Amino acid sequence: METLVFQKPSSIQKDCNVTFCPGCDHGVAIRIIAELLDELNLVEKTIVVSSIGCSVFLNDYYNLDIIEAPHGRALAVATGVKRSKPDKFVFTYQGDGDFASIGLGESMHGLSRGEKVTAICINNTNYGMTGGQMAPTTIIGQKTTTTINGRDPNLQGYPIKICEMASICDGAAFVARCSLDSSKEIENTKKMIKKAFESQINNQGASLIEILSTCPTNWKLSPQEAHKRIREELYPVFPLGIYKDKTSK
Repeated sequence: METLVFQKPSSIQKDCNVTFCPGCDHGVAIRIIAELLDELNLVEKTIVVSSIGCSVFLNDYYNLDIIEAPHGRALAVATGVKRSKPDKFVFTYQGDGDFASIGLGESMHGLSRGEKVTAICINNTNYGMTGGQMAPTTIIGQKTTTTINGRDPNLQGYPIKICEMASICDGAAFVARCSLDSSKEIENTKKMIKKAFESQINNQGASLIEILSTCPTNWKLSPQEAHKRIREELYPVFPLGIYKDKTSK
């Protein structure tokens, strides 16, 4: 007798081929978001705002209404969507370069205003789609195509701490940093995204989930080595945890 142990979420396209690099964690993030949209009965009312970067492929995976924003402008576009259609559930899906470099102004002002949207930022410490250049989150000593000798704070400054910056915004209701480097952390990331989604459902303010993710191709590591790098090199710079939680007050 066959037992169903796996079911594709309704928000995932029926037929989709994986276009991400082998070992990339984007697929995991997309999957757990889809599971939550089903569990919270949000599929029919969701509008996603993606931006430039690996998020441009969201249309290949989600059977949802998706708006492609100009580079860095996802939270600005999400603001317009939510204000014009306040009954909709709106979240952005962005990379760290998009969110914290060209889009830093839009991101911080959206959180500061307390826009009733959820931002999901995938942090892989480089510009993954365009060739592995240094990003605002590239850690000290990390080699990229534009820091071939490693990021030097005397030349390129220090990495931006996304959650730490977001947590001081008065309009932010929930801010957390998670990871996808193990089954345990994947489960925790899903819990944190759920809390962020619920804060929007309850109209409590803006929410942000930063997710530490691998980029095996540009890091020039195997998937296993890439997850090890997250634990050994990224955790000390970007500690996991809840940075702000006004949802229970």
